[in-house]
Amino acid sequence: MNASAAAQVMTRAVQTFTHLPWFFVVILKAAGIASCIWLVLWPQLASSLEASKRYSKDAGSDWIATNVWLKSAECTRQTGAWLALCEDGKLIPISDRALADDPGHALILAWWTRLTDRTVTLVDVARLNLILNLSGLVLLATVLLCLRAYFTTLVLLVLGPYVFLEWFGTSPHWALMGISAMQVVLPLALIARQKRWLPPAATTALIVVGLLALSLASLVREAIAQMTLVVTFAVMAWAIMRALQQHRRFHAVIVIALLALLVSQTARLTVIVRDVLYNVEPAQLVATHGMAHTLYIGLGAVENKFGLRYDDMVGKEAAEKASPDVKYLSRGYFRVMWALYFDRWSEDPMEVMRIYLAKLGAILGNRILDSAPPPWVFFAPVIGIQWLANGRRTNYGSASCDRRLAINLVCLAFAGLFVAQAVLAHPTRFYSSPIGVFMLVTLGITVENIGAWSWRGFRGKGRLTT
Repeated sequence: MNASAAAQVMTRAVQTFTHLPWFFVVILKAAGIASCIWLVLWPQLASSLEASKRYSKDAGSDWIATNVWLKSAECTRQTGAWLALCEDGKLIPISDRALADDPGHALILAWWTRLTDRTVTLVDVARLNLILNLSGLVLLATVLLCLRAYFTTLVLLVLGPYVFLEWFGTSPHWALMGISAMQVVLPLALIARQKRWLPPAATTALIVVGLLALSLASLVREAIAQMTLVVTFAVMAWAIMRALQQHRRFHAVIVIALLALLVSQTARLTVIVRDVLYNVEPAQLVATHGMAHTLYIGLGAVENKFGLRYDDMVGKEAAEKASPDVKYLSRGYFRVMWALYFDRWSEDPMEVMRIYLAKLGAILGNRILDSAPPPWVFFAPVIGIQWLANGRRTNYGSASCDRRLAINLVCLAFAGLFVAQAVLAHPTRFYSSPIGVFMLVTLGITVENIGAWSWRGFRGKGRLTT
């Protein structure tokens, strides 16, 4: 069969599908999604839930903060106070024992133990991570389906369960993929609202869900919440400029921006509410992650002339040397760490830049997903194919093309921010695993772009080159 005959066969097949009754197409799509859930997602979830029972034999976790979460949850069951520890008849802030860990897991486990009225265990922690990852996977698939990225949804539901659910543990890092997957909802919902791709009620619902996802990220991983703010504000800036060009009002965008800022502080607001409701001892340490500590020890993630290592104790010892009276992980400690970090810049800026370039090369060359090439190899064709598919707007511009472009841009923005985090902190896969989520989505969108681009070429509505 020559190319012309193949094109004719493909044309007839697509025309036959596009002329099917709409309800029959919906049934076919629903059957495809149900098959993915039944054949892939559910078996992997059941297998992981069963595998989580292995933690029932462990007396404690290697991650110190996890053991503090369990003690805090038991204190909540006894007293009702969350994010606190019951010690010598007093309520001690969990932050003074969990060493500046984000409070999300501890808070959810506290609610869990109040709801079930039983002592939570390491098995519950592992299953909480699985539930957060599952929630992120399902929510991301739902948003993609709303934006009519059907093939990408199938890719996510077929490959995603192995990425989101196969590996898990009892530290907070094992939930980062699910939390990261949720964060695309808010920026995509804002784009859909501005472009009027969905009914107003649907976009409003997605914006509310996106704000809730941002709130959850603030609790579980402050750095991810900050990434979401960066991407969301970039989208809002685009929406405001577009509204100005079209002489439309943009007050709703400003309201959403204020709400996003508010919910991004959920972790701090939760601590404030706890202090108001319960007689908790004043906190000595910060209640969330601090950036300065990570920036300083991050200079030791590769060999360097400063003699630094990526080790918490390196920061502690440096701060004690610079200010002997400062308490480890207190607010004063982080002020000292900022000064020490900028001292390294002043001492040798070329060495700091060399360190960051070395970490950039390490993360771009790291195989985030075992079955995928490194990010620099993977994302290069993703960007190139998107450029080709979205090339000449007179030939290729359409609502579906714009939707694929929006999904790709949002995912690439988050992937880029995780690369930046790896450069500033540590280029290990343990922290950078969420990049794999965005690789799955952009893989599906790339295949959709190739299909749409090829189909237009077959139909003769545009040239195959730009």
